[in-house]
Amino acid sequence: MSDVAPVTGQSLGKDEFLKLFTTQARMQNPMSPMESTDFLAQLAQFSSLEQMSNLNVNFGKLLAVQQGLQAGAMVGKRVSYLDVETGILEAGRVNAVRLTSAGPVLVVGTQQVPIGQVTSIYEDAPLNAQQAAEPQF
Repeated sequence: MSDVAPVTGQSLGKDEFLKLFTTQARMQNPMSPMESTDFLAQLAQFSSLEQMSNLNVNFGKLLAVQQGLQAGAMVGKRVSYLDVETGILEAGRVNAVRLTSAGPVLVVGTQQVPIGQVTSIYEDAPLNAQQAAEPQF
């Protein structure tokens, strides 16, 4: 019977990959060592994997900043949003923005509205055409 149990639902991280790689190098047959090209190819794969992982982290941070800026631009504007508890489309003015680990949350009246629930954003229309033509100081 084998002492090796299958691993399900897990993936190798960079630490596990490096440990496996060093064990492979240490346990290789000294009479038939690994080809240097194979060794370099594995190192290149590891380096690429690590850089892609770092890129994913940085893209996540960039997305969070962009969402925060978009949410901040909504302060003072009217929005429509779907109330997930009632299933009713609601509307109101954005009074503030809270930045949470789950993403920006708009404060609309007394409601906390995740930015993903917003269906429309609009500014109040001027009272008449003359006000629209006059510059605001």
